[in-house]
Amino acid sequence: MTLAADKEKESDVGGGGKTPSRSGASSVTDQVQMDELAYSSRMLSWPPLGKLMLTLFLLFVGLFTDSIIVPMITFCIGICLMVYSTNMRLPLLIAIAILEAVAIMVLGSGMISIMGDHHDPAIFQGHILWFDAYMTVESFNKAWLIFFRAIAGVTLMLSFASSTPIPHLALACRRLHVPREITELIVLVYRYAFLLLERMLVMISAAKCRLGYNGPLKTMKSYAGAMVGTFIFSMEIAEKSEATLACRNYRGFFPIYRMPAKVAWPWPVISVVSVVALYVFGMYTADVIDMYKLFAPLLGW
Repeated sequence: MTLAADKEKESDVGGGGKTPSRSGASSVTDQVQMDELAYSSRMLSWPPLGKLMLTLFLLFVGLFTDSIIVPMITFCIGICLMVYSTNMRLPLLIAIAILEAVAIMVLGSGMISIMGDHHDPAIFQGHILWFDAYMTVESFNKAWLIFFRAIAGVTLMLSFASSTPIPHLALACRRLHVPREITELIVLVYRYAFLLLERMLVMISAAKCRLGYNGPLKTMKSYAGAMVGTFIFSMEIAEKSEATLACRNYRGFFPIYRMPAKVAWPWPVISVVSVVALYVFGMYTADVIDMYKLFAPLLGW
């Protein structure tokens, strides 16, 4: 047997599928990296419907409690799940998107903190850019609560997305009797969103090579041109994809040949018990942590 045949035999062990090498991860697209990340996750064998149920329940309990400790706990749960699932290995583009989301959360929470009720005493008052800032104790604590709710939601959804391939998610949606059209849109948007993002990044890089960001006016024109070009490309790829799917006898769903595990009775029990326990815990710890009292000595309030 030749050396090439030996290598081919070794690559076919374990089900016949080839797994992209980690050393060549930089040469593949972000979609392939996300798929590889999901299929190599330690949580892949968990039932997708159970993971979705647990994630949604933890998201809801963080939204409906007034205690800041509950979002902190759900945030820690999301981080632990991500570490266990993928060892925090995320594609560079996804990591950049997470950092941008965190920056938006910080900016939004800061805006909420300085929009307090003028009937309450102010702990900070002044002018920031073109609007008045009026920060109260209630608005400061509310901003921190919203920030932890948002960051907890991001970590929980990332732990689910990085451990659940898109066909498994579509199957879980069908088992929840989600309309067929919505499930189809979820799969198709995921498959083609990366192509559009890649095309837009290519256009932005081309504009940089032509000094398209030399000044605010040129920057606006360059970004507008990239967005218009991406929209035109989306129309072209939609037309080509429709013909491609029709040639492959696409009937509105993608078949799954290796079915994931079915949800068992412990998953609903664990989800409900976790939600009830966290909600009751939040009722008795609503005033335990006061962010104003924590930051007042540091900021001189």
